[in-house]
Amino acid sequence: MKKIIYLLLIIIPFLKLDAQEESPYLIRMHVLEVEGNIGAFIQANKNYYKPLAKQAVEDGKWAGWGMFRSFSKRNIFVFFHHFSSPEQFANAGNVFSAETAKELGLEAPDSSQWTWKGLSDNELWQVNASIQDNERSNYFVFNKFKFSYPDKEKFIKNNRAWGELVVKPQTEDVKGYNWAAATLVTSGSFENSESIKANGISFDGYDSLESILHRRSYKEGEGISENSHWQNFRKYVTENDLTDFNTAFSSSIYQFIDSTWD
Repeated sequence: MKKIIYLLLIIIPFLKLDAQEESPYLIRMHVLEVEGNIGAFIQANKNYYKPLAKQAVEDGKWAGWGMFRSFSKRNIFVFFHHFSSPEQFANAGNVFSAETAKELGLEAPDSSQWTWKGLSDNELWQVNASIQDNERSNYFVFNKFKFSYPDKEKFIKNNRAWGELVVKPQTEDVKGYNWAAATLVTSGSFENSESIKANGISFDGYDSLESILHRRSYKEGEGISENSHWQNFRKYVTENDLTDFNTAFSSSIYQFIDSTWD
C-alpha cells in the first residue's frame, strides 16, 4: 500500500494516505496535558521516542508517528499513531520498549522533569479522504464534528467532495495546503442515534500561522461565499443531498512538532 500522503501531519507527517480502497488506514489520537518542563518533554520525544517510533515503522509494527502542540493551550499535545490496516494495529505490541531502546543505544530521558495526564481515550479513527500538497504543513486546523450514526456515509461523501472541489484546486496557490478527513472507529457514544461526542474530524494544513490567520480574517468582498471553489462544492452537495447532517463541534490550531517522516 503505497498510497501514502505526508500529510497532517504530511510530507510532514501526519496523516498519510490517499484512498482507502485496499484496507482501512487508521490513526490513534492520544491527547496529553503536560505540566513542568515542557521543553524537556518535547526534547525527550524528539530524541528518545521518535527513534523508537521510526524503528517500529521499520519493523512493520505501525506506519508512523506524529507529534503536535496546541497553539492556544501550549501544554496540550496530540500524538498520532498510524496503522496501515486493522491487522497491523491489533499486532503492534509495545513500540517503546526498553529493550529496543537499549539496542538502539538510547538513554531514557529524565521523566521526573514533567508530569502528564491523558485527555482522551486513545481514540482510533479511519482516514476516509485526503489531499496532499507538495509542500510541508507546519500548522493544522483540527475541525471536529458530530453526526448521527445513519449519516456517517453522508459525512464521508461530503468531505470527499470538499477535498476534490475546494482543497485540490487550491493546492498550487496555498502553500502547505494538505488536508484529510476521518471518522471515529472506537468509543462512539449515541443517544437516540445522535452522537454526544465528536465522531468526525478534518485537518486543514498550512505552511505558517500567518496563512491561517489571513484566511480566517474578514476581508471585504473576499468571503467564502465569493469563492468559486466553495460555490462549486455547495452546488454539488445540495444536488446530492449532502447538507445539514452534522454539527460543528470545535476548531483548534495545532503546530507540527515532529514525526517519523522527518
